[in-house]
Amino acid sequence: MKQYYIPLSLMLLVVILNACAPVEDDIFTTARITITTGDDTSITGVQAQAKLTNVNTRQVTSSADFVVNNITLELLRGAYQIDIEGVVACVSQDGTTRHRQFRCQCDYAEFASRDMNEITLNIIFLD
Repeated sequence: MKQYYIPLSLMLLVVILNACAPVEDDIFTTARITITTGDDTSITGVQAQAKLTNVNTRQVTSSADFVVNNITLELLRGAYQIDIEGVVACVSQDGTTRHRQFRCQCDYAEFASRDMNEITLNIIFLD
């Protein structure tokens, strides 16, 4: 009977160690949202709040971490509604800089890929 204790103990140890291993589900993705004016003006800075609502779970993720005209977020994979509102600094072709209020909206954006998901939204100026 003693000869079974060591193999049985080793098998139990292997099972316990495998049960404690971290589980990595592929449920998260990276989403990059780029905003653009749609004409010949270029964006030099954005101060805005991006609000992403998961269509299925109604979970809301918001961020204001824009880098020039891009924002990158870690999200659950799925479909999202996007609302962005704030102020943008635009430089026109003649070199003049204007600060304008804007809004971007998208009713359906699919962030389903495990890798980088990218979407470009056009600005709607409010002034």
